[in-house]
Amino acid sequence: MKKAIVGVCVVSIILIIGFLFFYNKNKSSTFELDYPQDLVYQYFVMYSGEMAGVIDRTGKLLIDTKYKEIYIPNQSKDVFIAYLDDDNYKIFNKDGEEILKDYEDVSCLETSEPTELVFEKNVLRYKEDNLYGLIDLNGNKITEPIYEKVSSLTNKPGNILVKKEGMFGVINSKGEEIIPVKYNSITGDDFCLEAYGYALSGYIVSIKTDTGIFYGYIDYNGNLVIKPEYESINRVLEYDDKDDIYLVVRNNGKKGVFKNGKQLIDFQYQSVNYSNFSNIFIVEKYGKYGFYKNNGNEILEPKYNKYQLAGNYISVQKDGANKLFDLNGNLINTDTYLTMIEVENSSYFIAVKENGYYSVISKEFQREGNYTFITYAFDDLFIFNTEDGKAGVLDAWEGVKVEPIYNSILNIEGTKLLEARNAETGDVYIYNSKLENVSKINGGIVEKLNGNYIVVYSNDEMKYFDKDGKQVSNTEVFPNNSIYSIQSNDGKWGFCDRDGNILVECDYDIVSEINEYGFSAVKKDGNWGVINSNGEIVLEATNKIQTYYFPIFVGKYLLENTETKHCIDISS
Repeated sequence: MKKAIVGVCVVSIILIIGFLFFYNKNKSSTFELDYPQDLVYQYFVMYSGEMAGVIDRTGKLLIDTKYKEIYIPNQSKDVFIAYLDDDNYKIFNKDGEEILKDYEDVSCLETSEPTELVFEKNVLRYKEDNLYGLIDLNGNKITEPIYEKVSSLTNKPGNILVKKEGMFGVINSKGEEIIPVKYNSITGDDFCLEAYGYALSGYIVSIKTDTGIFYGYIDYNGNLVIKPEYESINRVLEYDDKDDIYLVVRNNGKKGVFKNGKQLIDFQYQSVNYSNFSNIFIVEKYGKYGFYKNNGNEILEPKYNKYQLAGNYISVQKDGANKLFDLNGNLINTDTYLTMIEVENSSYFIAVKENGYYSVISKEFQREGNYTFITYAFDDLFIFNTEDGKAGVLDAWEGVKVEPIYNSILNIEGTKLLEARNAETGDVYIYNSKLENVSKINGGIVEKLNGNYIVVYSNDEMKYFDKDGKQVSNTEVFPNNSIYSIQSNDGKWGFCDRDGNILVECDYDIVSEINEYGFSAVKKDGNWGVINSNGEIVLEATNKIQTYYFPIFVGKYLLENTETKHCIDISS
């Protein structure tokens, strides 16, 4: 498998390169907090066959493809660690000059699981006299080689785990101490928010004593929240408010809950779980289940054999009888549901009854029918399937709004648009948030663009829509481009300027718009090529590529963004 450096926060989180400054009340200086921002890729690992090299974002070859592997710690910096084999490496800059030669055993620090190959952006590890230290990407020494071990905390970019005299601590990428070197173990709590990545995650620490190993908790800016006095500590990762820290803590074999260092639920349960849709805790005591609000108030005492949660509803079973409660513990009904499915709108849930049919439930009503499947779309809308396999759309209050005539309907992620497909005709339809049919393209492919737009295209047509379903021009979607796709009367494609003046003759079957690197994929007679933002041919359309969406090129090299982000020389 080809490997390169790619930004993540699982869900997908982008690499850390920016900074916020938070005042740490317990320290005399500000605390530096890394947070995720879009990383501008200036450099890519490029593979020709099995050998690796480096190109820049213009497609220029900087390092020849003659290395077993190349790692780029920071894709915006020209530091390339090139391995001839497992033991021999050289480090180059963009001019091919060898750099950082004064240090021994220089290597990247992985910030996530090894399969992801995400590295610290600003530091490298070096070795001297069998001890380790840190340098920055310019070769400046950050720490002396005084540590037995130096590694990045998993999913805690900018946090460096160091070991000295058998004990662990944490320093930042400037070498400043965050956690003193005095613990037997330190791990990140894996808390992740889309806006901050892992920057607000804290630390679970342990100390070993004559009576056992005990755990405590330190928040993201180094404050000791819970002393290491407990048998285990786990953070509630599903809670997505950055200002509160919920911890499930075990003491003397029983579990309870702490909020921001103060005990919320007593130590009396065998298990404690949290529902992020319902914002409640589920506790289990001697095989019976109960429920608490996240402020610590009890909703239902632990006396139920089974339970299901869905948004604002709790379904429980006791002595063979079913009851449905709201989150205040009020009884709603005694209907039996085989399954309850949470949806983003907590006013509803999808129920599967014992007959196998799906329905939409709220406090006010139950929307039923011979539905073999229902999934949530947006607002009050749900996509349903009938017994003959057809898909339609219903409004929870008003009933069926789009008749079940399609083979499939799906909500285009991040929009209030629906994509409906007719497998028999090959037609693809786009419905807007008002369920108006705004587009029909035979053999259409739907692709999201920069978060605000979608494109629907085939070999014959290409249309752009904003996220509300309004059709827009390619000049609106790509305001900074210098050339734009245009279709001639005979259905062929080429390029024009903003005023419609032809710059590249319409000789192609289909073309993509100029991408962020300045290149367009063009297709002719089933083969792909590349044109740059000046309308010049970079790669003739003679290359076979197995792809569903438009391929993306950096110069003449195909960009792959699967498990890692790297380029391929398709002409080799």
